Order: sequence, then structure tokens, then C-alpha cells
Amino acid sequence: MLVNKIYICLLFLLPPLVLWGQEDICIGKKYSLHSTVLQEERAYWVHLPDNYATNVTQTFPVIYLLDGDLFFHSLVGINRAFSSGRRKDIPSFIIVGIISTDRTRDFTPTASAAGRDGKIPPGAVPKGGGSDTFSRFLTEELRGVIDGSFRTNGQNMLVGHSFGGLFTLNTFFKHTELFDTYLALDPSLWWDQRRLSKEAGILVKDKDFEGKSLYVGVATKPRPDRATMNLTDSDSLFAEILPQTKGLRFFKKSFPDETHGTIAIPGILDGFRQLFW
Repeated sequence: MLVNKIYICLLFLLPPLVLWGQEDICIGKKYSLHSTVLQEERAYWVHLPDNYATNVTQTFPVIYLLDGDLFFHSLVGINRAFSSGRRKDIPSFIIVGIISTDRTRDFTPTASAAGRDGKIPPGAVPKGGGSDTFSRFLTEELRGVIDGSFRTNGQNMLVGHSFGGLFTLNTFFKHTELFDTYLALDPSLWWDQRRLSKEAGILVKDKDFEGKSLYVGVATKPRPDRATMNLTDSDSLFAEILPQTKGLRFFKKSFPDETHGTIAIPGILDGFRQLFW
């Protein structure tokens, strides 16, 4: 019995001993800047590669992640898992997670009152249409801060889901030069009665996408609880227009077991596989 009592006492003593040696696990830092373009304070989070401090001459590509508050931790985990140690399948990225304020305003290319089914309810007021303004913040203001503060190499990647995926595709089509690699996850192509999908053929016509890469992941699990329009022109976009676009490295995958709300993490992982492995 005495041995048992001593053993129990030692167990009670162990937690303080462990706590004495505690150390925080840090994957990034929070920053903010005042945007003259958007006329508001914007928060962003930055993750630096594990070897950033030890190799002071190395430069790194940058991922600009939309909805950073939702996906920052997952993207950092995927990048660290597959770019360090024994596995070096993808580059080590500086990851910049942009925290959202008004997603509809910032991510949509046109103002619209139409819903997912393409119908405009009586009295509905058009919203959105600020993607060009947000793009200026992203590339003229935030990128300048990132490039001036960290060792970047000029290679930039844009990652977005849902409205963020719509913004990613719109940027790819209309401002192709702003990023080198684009990763769009279940983009909200229903916006404004499928306007971007309808315009895509004209937007890529006679345009050279040499050196550009695009990955699109689409959730195809049926959602009987949600009324959506038939995106036949999006099917044409992914099956015919983009695969034949001059100079473009294009990858597209459907996820039959994922919904709009669950595709982001598996889509990011598969996108990295396709784009970099």
C-alpha cells in the first residue's frame, strides 16, 4: 500500500514539473494596416517558414489566402507537413491570411440582386461589386508591405473559397498578371446570373497565359436543401474553354463526397498535389 501511495503522490507532482518547461507553439503573427483604398483598417496574419530565420539569404514565394480567419491554420499545417523534414513535395511559402470584413462587397465582381437560383426577389437591392477595389488593396497596398517586410521572391499565389473562389477566378480572367498561381475552391459562379462563366470565353480569347497555373476544386455532393441554378456554362468553362487556353497549366477536380462547406481543406491539399508535386 505504501508503494501505491507514493506513486499517487508523484502523479500529483508531475503536472507542475511539466509546466515549468512549457513553451508556446506559434504558427504566425497578427498585423493590421490602414487601407487608403478601402478606407478602413484591415487585419492580416503572417506565417513564416520554419527555416526563415536560420537561412537569412533564402527568399520565399507568398500565398495570399482569402478568408484567412477560417483557413489559415489548416493551410499552414498542410504547407509545413509537405515542405519540411523528409517530405519536400511543395515549396515553403510565406502565408498571408487576409481577415474578411465584408465578403460580398470585396469578393464579387459586379453588383447583383439575384440569388443562387438566378431569380431576383421583388424589392431586392443589388449588393457587391467591389472586387476591383479590393484587388487594389491586395496588390498595391498589402503586397507592398509584405514585400518590404519579408524576404519574398516575387512569386505570388492566390487562394480563395466560395466568394473568395469567385474573386480568385475573376482576378485570373481579368487581371491575370497580378498572380502566378490561382487556386479556387467551389467558386460562387452563380453570382449575377452566372455572368463570369458567360464572359469567360471572351476574356481568354487571344490571350496568352504562359507561366500561369490554375486549379479549381468543385464540390458535387447533392444539396437537396438548397435551390441552385443549372451551371451548364460553367461545365463548358471547365471542360472546354480552360483546358484549351493558351499557355495555361489547368487542373480541375470534382469532389462527390464534399459539399460547399467541406471542400476547402481537401481541395487545398489536392490543389497543392496537382500544382506542385
